[in-house]
Amino acid sequence: MKRLLVLILMLTAGCAVWTQVGGLYTSEPNNYSVDLPQGWMRWGKTDHLLISRDGVLLQNIQIIRHNVKDPLNHTKKKLAKDMLPQETAEIILDNLASNPEITDFRTLETNPMVIGGTPGFRAVYTYKNKDGLKCKSVCCGLLAGEWFYGMTYNAAERYYFDKDIETFNKVVQSFKLIKTL
Repeated sequence: MKRLLVLILMLTAGCAVWTQVGGLYTSEPNNYSVDLPQGWMRWGKTDHLLISRDGVLLQNIQIIRHNVKDPLNHTKKKLAKDMLPQETAEIILDNLASNPEITDFRTLETNPMVIGGTPGFRAVYTYKNKDGLKCKSVCCGLLAGEWFYGMTYNAAERYYFDKDIETFNKVVQSFKLIKTL
C-alpha cells in the first residue's frame, strides 16, 4: 500500500503544471518584463503567459507575443509593423469576434493607450463562451518592430470581472520591453 501511495505521489508531482507566481516576471525570449500579482497561479512553462487566481474559466490574464508576419488564428489576417494602434485594435477585435468558440461578441469601447512607453490600445468587449457563460474582457496591445504584444484579462462578467480588473490594470502598467525594437 505504501509503495502504491509513493508511486501515485511521484506521478502526480510530475504532472503539476500550475505554479504560484508573484513579483517581477521576465521573459527574455519574448523581450518583456511585467509584475505578476501575488497568489496567482501560472500555467506551464510556455512562451504564452497564462495566470489565474480562481480558475481560468472564472478569470485569467494572458500575455502573448505574435509575429506580424504570421496570420491570426481565426481570420488569417496579418498585422503590419507600421499600423496605427486603432488599426491594430480593429484587426485584433475582428479576430476575436471570429473565434468559433464564442458567441454574442460585442465591443464596448476602444481607446488609445500608452503601454510601457509605446503607443497602443485598450479594448473592452463581452461575449458568451461555448457553455453560455457571459464573459467580459479587456485587451491591451501594442506593436513593437515585428511583434504584437497583447495582454488580455478575461473573466466571468458577473462578480469576477470587477473583482480583479484593478489587478490586471497594474499588470499592464508594469509591462516593459526589455530591448527597444
